[in-house]
Amino acid sequence: MDDALRQWTEEQLGRIAGAGMAGRWQSLRVEASHRRFFRMTWHAGGREGSFVAMSSPPDRENNGQFLALAELFARHRIGVPKLLAADEARGRFLMSDLGDVHFEDVYRQRGPEAVLPGALETLHRLQQIRDPRVPPYTRARFEMELDIYVTWCLGHLLDTEPPAALGETFARLVEATEAQPTCCVHRDYHCRNLLLTPEGTVGVVDFQDALMGPATYDLASLLRDCYYRFPESDVARWREAYLAGTPLDVERARFARDLDFTGLQRQLKAVGIFARLFLRDRRETHLPHIVPVLGRIGELAARYPQLAALAEHVAAVLPLVRARLGAAP
Repeated sequence: MDDALRQWTEEQLGRIAGAGMAGRWQSLRVEASHRRFFRMTWHAGGREGSFVAMSSPPDRENNGQFLALAELFARHRIGVPKLLAADEARGRFLMSDLGDVHFEDVYRQRGPEAVLPGALETLHRLQQIRDPRVPPYTRARFEMELDIYVTWCLGHLLDTEPPAALGETFARLVEATEAQPTCCVHRDYHCRNLLLTPEGTVGVVDFQDALMGPATYDLASLLRDCYYRFPESDVARWREAYLAGTPLDVERARFARDLDFTGLQRQLKAVGIFARLFLRDRRETHLPHIVPVLGRIGELAARYPQLAALAEHVAAVLPLVRARLGAAP
C-alpha cells in the first residue's frame, strides 16, 4: 500500500471512527483488473470494525461509472459496498467491508445450495434496473470480446491462426445474445465477485462494468463459472429455479440453449483474458484456469451440431495449450 493512499485513507477513517484509532492493513485478492484493495481492521475507544480501501488508477479504470453504479445499485437493494469517502480524480475510495467469505469458499465448504437462492434473488432485482447510466451491450462489443480469445490465446499464446469456420461459429454465439430480452447485467456475476456477508446477505463487487445486455448473461456467469464447475444436473436445477422467479419475459423453450451459447461466448472471452494477463501483464494468477475452461468449452459445444466447428477447434488446440503452459494432460 503506497504512502499517499495510506495517509488519505487514515485521514478519512479518523474522520469517521474518531481520533485514537489503531488498526492493521491487509492486502486483498484482486481479480482481472488494475484496481487494488486493502482491508483495515481497527479498534478505537472500545469499538472495532473494518473498512476496505480501493486504489483505482483513473487513467485505466472508469471511476465515475463506479460511483454512479454504486449509488444506483444500492438504491435498488443490490448488496454493493457502501461508499464512505472518495477522491475520484486520484482513484482513492473508502468503502464498507462486505467480509471475506466469497461464494467460492461457500461452494467448497457448505455447497452451492447455501447461497445460490440468495444469488438468484439478487439477480432478479438487478435485472429489473432500467437507467440511462447503464449503457448498452453492443454487438460490436461481443465481437471484440471474442477477438480477445483469437488475439491472445491463439495469436500470442499459441502463435496460430483461427480456422475459417470459427468465424461463423462466433457469429452464431453473438446472434444468440441479440435474440434475448435485454436487462441490466453485472457481467462478472461469479463466485469470486459474490460474497456471503457477516449478516448472511449477498454482497456484490466488481460491478462498475455493468451494461444492458442479454437476459442469460449473468446466469451463465453464475452457473458456467470459470472457477467452479457445477454438475450438469445442478445447472439444470438452478436454471429452472431462476426461471421460476424471473420477472423477464423469456422464451422458456430456448432458454437452455441461449444460456449455453452465452456461456460459451463468455468463457472464450475469459480464456483470452487469462492469456492476456499472463503475456501482457505478467500475472500468472489465472493460468491454472485456462485448460479446464477450454475443456468445458469443448464439451459444451459438442452438444450442439451448429457448434461442431468450435468443438473441433478446442479438441485441436487443447494439446497445444497444455504443452505451452506445461499443464497436466
